Amino acid sequence: MNGEKMNNLIRSYDYKTLRKTLGNPNYVFKIKKFEVYFSIICSVLLTFIIVVFAMTNLKENKIEYIVTITQNILLNTTFGLLGLLGFIISGLAVISGTIGHQVTHKIIKKKKFDSLLSILFSFYFIGRFIGILIVLFILSYFIMGISLKFNIYLYGAISIVLSYSLFFTVFFSVSLLGTCLNMFVLNYSYSRDPAHDNESVNIDKIFDGIRIDAVTALMNGKFNVSKEEFISALWDRIESDCPQEYQEEVKRKCKEYYSIED
Repeated sequence: MNGEKMNNLIRSYDYKTLRKTLGNPNYVFKIKKFEVYFSIICSVLLTFIIVVFAMTNLKENKIEYIVTITQNILLNTTFGLLGLLGFIISGLAVISGTIGHQVTHKIIKKKKFDSLLSILFSFYFIGRFIGILIVLFILSYFIMGISLKFNIYLYGAISIVLSYSLFFTVFFSVSLLGTCLNMFVLNYSYSRDPAHDNESVNIDKIFDGIRIDAVTALMNGKFNVSKEEFISALWDRIESDCPQEYQEEVKRKCKEYYSIED
């Protein structure tokens, strides 16, 4: 993700921008996904049972009984969806809160920000989907209360749409548990101490320091160079070879290393 694209995204975190950034993912109709094809199977079975229930009671002219049972199911399901929506919102808040600045910076450097965004967007998507579904269930509840001629075909069509949406919501929400585990692994991978990641580099630096100290000690002993003479020569080299902006820092390091007093 380039800088301009990132800046545009930061300025506008609306649903359409995020969806477009991630390539317009279509979670609802990905037939190869478990939550989709299993939801289709479950919704077809449930709709068949509902239609049989309705037709059986229609023969006995129990339309009011059908309406009452259907409204109870719609009402209880709406309350359940409200609870699920709260779970999704709290889950997104917890997960986004565990990703610190350091982790995010490393992810951006490795050009994996879109992957992180995709994980978080899945929560955003299902939260929006549940919100729309709650509205549909409430509308269906009141529509069932209107005194109209009972249409078994319309009843069946609405049943399969709502049941598929409900099963998809449940199974997609369950799949987010796996997403939470992936976030834990991702957070751990990118929050490791850089010292551990650069262990070999640190060992090389330690070895170079010891090697230079050994060479210095050997040369001083062989040519009878005093500590003061060596430090004076080292000081001259710092002033002549070291870039101006780093001289003070290098001199300070030299004083600490060789215990030089001002």
